[in-house]
Amino acid sequence: MMQKGRKLNIRLYVTCALGKCSIITLDNLASHYICHVMRATKFDKIKLFNGRDGEWIGEIFELSNNTKIRVNELVREQIITKDLTLCFSIVKNTVLQNVIRQATEMGVTFMQPIYTKHIATSNINLDKCRKWSIEAAEQCGRLDIPYIASPINFTDLKNLKTSDNNFIICDETGKGDYPSEILKNKNNIYVIIGPEGGFSNDELNFAYSFCDGLSLGTTILRVDTAVVSALAYVNEYYCML
Repeated sequence: MMQKGRKLNIRLYVTCALGKCSIITLDNLASHYICHVMRATKFDKIKLFNGRDGEWIGEIFELSNNTKIRVNELVREQIITKDLTLCFSIVKNTVLQNVIRQATEMGVTFMQPIYTKHIATSNINLDKCRKWSIEAAEQCGRLDIPYIASPINFTDLKNLKTSDNNFIICDETGKGDYPSEILKNKNNIYVIIGPEGGFSNDELNFAYSFCDGLSLGTTILRVDTAVVSALAYVNEYYCML
């Protein structure tokens, strides 16, 4: 008699190729999560994705420190996410985790940490950021993982400007325009979010040499709140989620 397992509410990001009848071997960390945190048993089914091959249902056929899963069925075709870059000033980990998670949930494809004058810390753990991003993608149902780049100086952003992209700086001084005026019919958008202490006057003056200014309202927002607010506008006028 064929064994029948449960359909578990688990999505796992893997780096290997996914295809009908392929065998996936999980690492120790993922195996521990499957076996001891989620209490999976043999023949249980979970969802797998790798950012390239869509989302698949896989069946656990061996539970161990290197759990093995047989890939059975394609349930969602891979889609191409519209290019959207978030450039954000480096913040402390308590806020940084929210920034990474929210940017992942809201469709950012490329994250660029930046050094600005008023940052509270210059330290950023990119491995930890990538881990947070993967966890967010697993939880929100996204099919790909954003790329998180090494930090650069704020002034280096101008070197990334081309005729094909559009830089939007979130101006906390109130000088920015309304979203409907600057986001409509734009392609390849780069959203720039400042530090908790705000941009310096020199930084803002420099930014307006290659950026459009976006107003997020009359109140001063936390960095992670500003990320959500700005990306919500972008999704409305650009990504059309």
